[in-house]
Amino acid sequence: MTKPLRIVSSRPEAPLDQLSDEELVAVCKRQLPHELAAYRVLVQRHEALVYNICMKFLGSPEDAEEVAQDSLLQVFHKIHQFEGRSAFKTWLYKIVHNYCRNRISKIIRKREVQEAYEEHAKDDLPASNLDDVRTSEKNARIHEALNKLKPKEKEILVYKFISGMTLQEIAEVTEIGVSAAKMRYYRALEAFKEAYERTAQIPQPVPNTLNIEP
Repeated sequence: MTKPLRIVSSRPEAPLDQLSDEELVAVCKRQLPHELAAYRVLVQRHEALVYNICMKFLGSPEDAEEVAQDSLLQVFHKIHQFEGRSAFKTWLYKIVHNYCRNRISKIIRKREVQEAYEEHAKDDLPASNLDDVRTSEKNARIHEALNKLKPKEKEILVYKFISGMTLQEIAEVTEIGVSAAKMRYYRALEAFKEAYERTAQIPQPVPNTLNIEP
């Protein structure tokens, strides 16, 4: 579920809201730090997806919110360095990518503790709503499979299926060639399928949650 961030609160003015990202960046370069209206529009336009990406990488709402806010504040401080050689969205995702990578090492132990708790709590699940239990188990298997992937495998699936980035954009964010991104993507798909199937005692079809065909 998308969680709104607390960086900005007011509604953007209609004219600014109709500008493209790159046009808003140009306004920001002229007005920041004295006028925040254009920056507010950029934040409101991208904060939901930034938060969702952070959640998929980090797994904790608290960590995701903090890293998302840090990333968007970095945009405020670094926007004058945006040169327009890529789309603003790609530049933003690169900032998010770097912040998530820096944070992952700090939350591994927390994630291991949480997974151990969830494993212990499975025996206490109420059986009154079997459909909800099955859905929860399926989602848990998906997250378990993702967490078994190598970091580079996980991140490329997050970028492709959560943020909807193209392989060209992924290549720019991760600073690899397009052909290398394509190869990493297909390897990550295979790794996810194998990891997902291993989460069940009886092999089951890979879900469509990540738009991955079995």
